[in-house]
Amino acid sequence: MSKKIIGIVGTIGAGKDTAGDYISKKLNIPSFQISSPLKQILLQEGKELTRENLIDLGTRLASEKGEAHLAEYILKRAPEVSIITGMRQLGQLSFLKSATDLILISIDANPEVRFERVKRNSKLGEASTLDAFISKEQAENSPPNVQRLFECMKLAEYQVINEGSLNDLYARLDDIMQEL
Repeated sequence: MSKKIIGIVGTIGAGKDTAGDYISKKLNIPSFQISSPLKQILLQEGKELTRENLIDLGTRLASEKGEAHLAEYILKRAPEVSIITGMRQLGQLSFLKSATDLILISIDANPEVRFERVKRNSKLGEASTLDAFISKEQAENSPPNVQRLFECMKLAEYQVINEGSLNDLYARLDDIMQEL
């Protein structure tokens, strides 16, 4: 029997980790962030935890070990049912689709809403203007980086637009969990 994974992909500030935490508590299953191993490696290397360093390391690891590497690493440590958030590489999703029973949820919101959220939450190295935020997101998901977030989001079975309250997000996630 293959492992069951609820995958959550989404744009910066859309609420994917919030969604993962909610589902984790609701179903009493663990949630893993795909970037966690990258953060550990950067700390071991004595490098600063910036978006640029995370993207550079993710691109390097994908080149050296394959795009599926981070997903494989987490899957080895995951129990039979769990959540993985933040995939941004097609190879990660391809691996998870072939090796698990993957249910993929996409979380998004308009850029203005997301920009205000990341400003409020002081996320790692986000841009200081809305235009810079949008430009940076486009650049991060273009060559030479291996990230293809927007393409990953199109592969999801469920799409959630998260522009309302937390209760609105939770209600939509509850609807999805009932369907599952």
